[in-house]
Amino acid sequence: MKRISLLIVLSFVIQIQAQFIEKPFKKLVESERTAALKHLLKQPLANTGNYDVKFHRLVLNPSLTNRSLSGEVTTYFIPNQSMTTMEFDFNTQMTVNSVVWHNQNLSFSQLDNRLIINFLQPRPTGVLDSIKVSYQGTVPNTGLDSYTVTTHANSIPVVWTLSEPYGARDWWPCKQDLNDKIDSIDVIINYPQTAGGQTMTAVSNGLLTSEYTSGSAKTSVWKHRYPIAAYLVAFAITNYTKYTVNTGITQNFPIDNYSYPENLSDVQNNINSHLQVMNYFENTFGPYPFNQEKYGQVQFGWGGGMEHQTATFLVNYERWLVAHELAHQWFGNTVTCGSWHDIWLNEGFATYSEALTREALDGQAAFDNWKQFSTDYIITEPNGAVYVQDTTNVWRIFDGRLSYYKGAMVLNMLRLKLGDGDFFQAIRNYLNNYKFDYALTPDLRQELETQSGLNLTEFFNDWIYGEGYPTYNITVTRIGNGLYDVQVNQTTSDVSVSFFEMPLPFKFTGNGGNSYETMLDNTSNGQHFTVNTGFEVTNIEFDPHHDIIKGQTTLNANLSVNILNNSNIEIFPNPVQSFLNIEKDNINITKVRFLTIAGKEFLTITNNFSHINVNSLPKGLYIVKIETTQGIYIKKMLKK
Repeated sequence: MKRISLLIVLSFVIQIQAQFIEKPFKKLVESERTAALKHLLKQPLANTGNYDVKFHRLVLNPSLTNRSLSGEVTTYFIPNQSMTTMEFDFNTQMTVNSVVWHNQNLSFSQLDNRLIINFLQPRPTGVLDSIKVSYQGTVPNTGLDSYTVTTHANSIPVVWTLSEPYGARDWWPCKQDLNDKIDSIDVIINYPQTAGGQTMTAVSNGLLTSEYTSGSAKTSVWKHRYPIAAYLVAFAITNYTKYTVNTGITQNFPIDNYSYPENLSDVQNNINSHLQVMNYFENTFGPYPFNQEKYGQVQFGWGGGMEHQTATFLVNYERWLVAHELAHQWFGNTVTCGSWHDIWLNEGFATYSEALTREALDGQAAFDNWKQFSTDYIITEPNGAVYVQDTTNVWRIFDGRLSYYKGAMVLNMLRLKLGDGDFFQAIRNYLNNYKFDYALTPDLRQELETQSGLNLTEFFNDWIYGEGYPTYNITVTRIGNGLYDVQVNQTTSDVSVSFFEMPLPFKFTGNGGNSYETMLDNTSNGQHFTVNTGFEVTNIEFDPHHDIIKGQTTLNANLSVNILNNSNIEIFPNPVQSFLNIEKDNINITKVRFLTIAGKEFLTITNNFSHINVNSLPKGLYIVKIETTQGIYIKKMLKK
């Protein structure tokens, strides 16, 4: 979900490969968050854990001129245990007329946005059953935009729903927890055939299987035969113009665009870029998950987008917004976050997928600029974790800086750490193994670890559960012909993380077009690395493609340091087992460092230089860096 209106938006234009790419600024999603929900989330959800929803049939009778709505919801369910009562989430301001079970009226009560139903006798475990709730009322305006009745083109009525995260209960009795997807739904909408002199059309999830009129009334029957979370059930009504193109790698399903008539040309002008995005996602993540039905793009006036399953609602058809919401069909709909603590699994992936389309369709420079912009936004505040602790606060759940952009950049860093092959294969495994189900952050980590063979506990502790970001101070010193010592120090912006482990990319360039890129696995503060470029370096770039979340980096390059004649100083014995001796002639040594060939510093000596205990060093080849008041001596040593 993304919202782009009713907020401060700063856009800027970047010229890349003779193209200008408009980039919305950091508060792109901020107005998804409303203060009203903070109060609402503190109210209890229904106790719905004792049954499994198999099917809902929604019969809805909305007004096009006010918030009046009546309906019937028939629910097929299987008890998980013997049950004498069942509950639905349903706003107490709506009136329940009756609850019918096998042609018998049941007693019920409404309390704290819960509908509590009493059975005449206990319902046995594991036996399919059904119940029908009839209701009516004026849908309450809770400040969530969960149910909107308005107009477009000055006077044409339009009705839409938007239920994430807890708005579905405002307009139909349902089960809003994130642990039981509905196996399938029917949405039957009865509404006036015309309004404002225009023919009305209703759109919902899945396929339109029938449509008929009776007098001035019209009925649209939509059927969706994939598992779906309650917050993704939706409908919209206005005088839509339908524009369809076939899409997908095999061109076997449609994109059905339902636009306001006055905006039809916008759809037609942008549709080719939408097809490019769909093809890219199918090639990257796997086939569109709902390809037996449709992908719908339905215009509404909310000022952003919402990824209703097979029926995304959009304010406009710009490629970046289309890409974000389309990605949700994989990340959010096919695999849904199993808790609002884990909302980054929805929004971080959708935001990063939007960035991936820039890389694929606009080139590396556009992608790099997106990453730089994202990092600049993330570090505007020193704290904040990707993982949400306080789910009673919608401002925190839908925090654009953390759930969206920091989540996206953490995915980019995982890609850097794993490499493209393992990263994208792990993501495909995640989508396949949790298909049409819920997932939590540890589930994603397990897929990444299984594919790559890496232990990502520390990474997730730092970057997902920890707060803040690192700021680096890096010193690069020439220690030989084409040989450089890189020392990395970091400070952290929040005390929750003492040190951020991360592979660090560097680019070394020299005269004549020489270039060398490497990644240094930074696992401790003050760590030293030895880099052999094979040429004399004239320029050094840290994180040249802006892949890492970080504060302002200080990079000191000592490229003309005096490397002294090795004959003036000797080390022995070599190979060495226990003690190393240094023979020198009137040379004042200040420090001796022992580094592996890969650059990891194992031992630093600041006194007693003549007789050094090296028993603590593992067996192997080392670089001995002897720092003196006159310059640096470099020796190689074999530890037995």
